[in-house]
Amino acid sequence: MPHRIENNEPVFMRYRNENRNKSNGVVYTPSETACYIASRMIRHSNLPYSCRTEISILDPAAGEGELLAAIIKAVIPFCGRIRAVGYDTDETAGKKARLRISKMFPDVEIEIRNRDFLSEAEQGAIEKFDFVIANPPYIRTQIIGSERSRRIAEKLSLKGRVDLYYAFLVHAGTVLKQDGTAGYITSNKFMTVGAGASVRKYMLDHYRLHSITDLGDTGLFSASVLPCILIFSLGETSCGGSVSFTSVYRSGSQSEPAGCSQTAGIYDSIEKNGSFRLPDGRIFSFRQGTLKYREKGGLWLIDTDENRKWLAEVRSNTRMHFSDLGKIRVGIKTTADSVFIGDDWSGEKEGIELLRPLITHRNAGRIVAGADLPEWKVLYTHTSLNGRKTVCSLDDYPKSRAYLMKHYGRLSQRKYIAGSGRKWYEIWVPHHPDSWKQRKIVFRDISDRPQFWLDESGAVVNGDCYWIELGERIADDLISLALAVANSSFIEKYYDLEFNNRLYCGKRRYQTQYVAEFPLPDISSNEAVQAIAIVKKITASKDPGLFDLYRDRLDELVEKSFINPHFTNEKNAE
Repeated sequence: MPHRIENNEPVFMRYRNENRNKSNGVVYTPSETACYIASRMIRHSNLPYSCRTEISILDPAAGEGELLAAIIKAVIPFCGRIRAVGYDTDETAGKKARLRISKMFPDVEIEIRNRDFLSEAEQGAIEKFDFVIANPPYIRTQIIGSERSRRIAEKLSLKGRVDLYYAFLVHAGTVLKQDGTAGYITSNKFMTVGAGASVRKYMLDHYRLHSITDLGDTGLFSASVLPCILIFSLGETSCGGSVSFTSVYRSGSQSEPAGCSQTAGIYDSIEKNGSFRLPDGRIFSFRQGTLKYREKGGLWLIDTDENRKWLAEVRSNTRMHFSDLGKIRVGIKTTADSVFIGDDWSGEKEGIELLRPLITHRNAGRIVAGADLPEWKVLYTHTSLNGRKTVCSLDDYPKSRAYLMKHYGRLSQRKYIAGSGRKWYEIWVPHHPDSWKQRKIVFRDISDRPQFWLDESGAVVNGDCYWIELGERIADDLISLALAVANSSFIEKYYDLEFNNRLYCGKRRYQTQYVAEFPLPDISSNEAVQAIAIVKKITASKDPGLFDLYRDRLDELVEKSFINPHFTNEKNAE
């Protein structure tokens, strides 16, 4: 459903152009997913137990009618008269939906309104329905415009960045009958990202959640979307085991897990537990549990007896967290990388004074860097004066000045720099120059496996990585223990159970808010002592290949340092 902003230009259109659809949030619903969500809605409605003369259905972002067709088919056995309404500002898609529904269900009264659902919902101009089914567009703040985003946030009392589908979720309650049922498909990042916290809280307070299905990286949609399905009605939700939660993610195991079974498709095993292999060879882990509302950050996570016991054991043997090691920061952000950053500073750029070596994702490794610092460098426009960060005066650096002046047009147009009263040639997020001199743990922001490594080179860290600013008083043994934990299979499991901000193809987001909570065990346990010794051997060698040799042993030691650790004497145990 394309929405419009102030200049009346369409923000997106529901056409079958993949690149355009991807950039504008259009993700059509596969028929098997549409049938699944419709069946879940019927299961959690009172339809099988009530007598209805008419049933009304709404899809606020109808597209070409896939979801409408699925819910109509599911409802037909329970009622003779059905009235279906769809909203979509794309007139072409609306005509296709109307024609499709009319052909499939000639007795159904179908109306496609070529209007903006959110605008009418905000005005209270839409009647209420028995069933509301939707796959709203995934449109970020940058696309819908800051002004509209602000208005939506204020009107709905939302905090943080507002994705458009947040508004669809909140407005579901304005068009749903008191005994009605809603089924929504959203991006699963909604359940864990900080920007969605206020919407999650709103839903718990205003809706009775029945079930959540996190379809993870199943690849059921044509676009790189990790979808989840929410079934709910009006009311409020208690998270004490009342909301069923199904999770399906691709197995991270290098080999086929024990007890793995064959399945014809994702939905054939959607209510089962265990590992299942699809005909194409992909293996997925299916888990059944209930919704856990994590107070810190308001995250929605799957909860099982096994998970609770494991996390309880980990917490009982946690002595510190990564936040105790030092401040965790994101790397620099220039907002003009092609000007400030590069791997070729030869020719006319030779001799520029303000260049500094730069760590990027290309250097990523586990415990030690995966590659020596290449020729990537950054023109760093800040220095330290009397212990304080200050912008460099270009009068003192003639070659840097000459180079930057060639890009004056682009750099001076950065309104967020000029608007904050800063110099036109400044890096947007520079950090204090002296902080780079200290040893630090660097890690990739997005990765399919944890990649944390020790850096003592004094190089600047780029914005595709984060870094922990280690204090001088942090002991070498503690740093080594942190590197063992951060690169372990244990931390992957901990991450998934406590945060689960999973991306496509098994990738995770390693951000400050998550890494700060990574646990550290008792440094005096036998397992921790052995792990520290191995890490020191790897860091001393600086050989990135050495980690693979000790990986399995480190995984075992880290796990045991949290789960039933051993001590040499009772004094240490205390």
